[in-house]
Amino acid sequence: MVTKKRYKVRKFAIILALLSLVLPAISSSAEGVPSNSHPHIPEPMVFDLVRPLGAPKGELEANTLLQYDFAHERTEANPEVEYTFADGYGIEFELPIDNTSEEGTSIAAYKISLQGTFNYPQSSQFIHGWQYSGEYFPDQNQYQNNALYLFGYRFNKRWSTLNMMGLRHTDLGSKGRFEGLFNSSLFYTLSPRLTMGLEINWEYKPNRPDRILILPQMHLKFTKHTMLQFGAGMQRVHNRNFAHLAARLVFTF
Repeated sequence: MVTKKRYKVRKFAIILALLSLVLPAISSSAEGVPSNSHPHIPEPMVFDLVRPLGAPKGELEANTLLQYDFAHERTEANPEVEYTFADGYGIEFELPIDNTSEEGTSIAAYKISLQGTFNYPQSSQFIHGWQYSGEYFPDQNQYQNNALYLFGYRFNKRWSTLNMMGLRHTDLGSKGRFEGLFNSSLFYTLSPRLTMGLEINWEYKPNRPDRILILPQMHLKFTKHTMLQFGAGMQRVHNRNFAHLAARLVFTF
């Protein structure tokens, strides 16, 4: 058990070290990106941002994530509203909904998130920031907190990546545990209306099986204010693999 725990800690440390090596390697050779603006980088579908990093003040978005979890044979819905109250800073309200309750569909949690963008360094390729989210689960009377560092890089007019890493505290009480959170997404922009992506979510859980989601996805922009994201992939839960389906409908104002 000790050896397995050390192996998981070592694996997590190696990934964080590799990410730290990427940052100094950022250059200024991106194509097709204005030198005086933040880079445009798509958002992951499942691990959503509070609006893109660097978003201007006054943007408003309403969206809903729908997932079918084959591991637990349930449908999950996450309606949310996002607003940028200042340039590069946003707030999000989310109501995760679960249909596994004996009383039918019910609100599983109440969630609020804050996100900010760092202004240094100024770059047309690299952008970074932070995100905090607090979540209350009424059935368990528990509070969960996530703190993340976010960074994105646009290689050229087609390829870009967005990454997140941080910690989760599962409860404010004495039984609360710390878990590692990691998300890495790679995007290829085929046209202004079509983007292909690969999203990887990893929840590192000491002394328990990790949870990993690998989700290829497609983003279709129908109009200036409407987008559909959908994908199908694999989720590893309790050392078993399950199929996973997800879709997100987005409206911006």
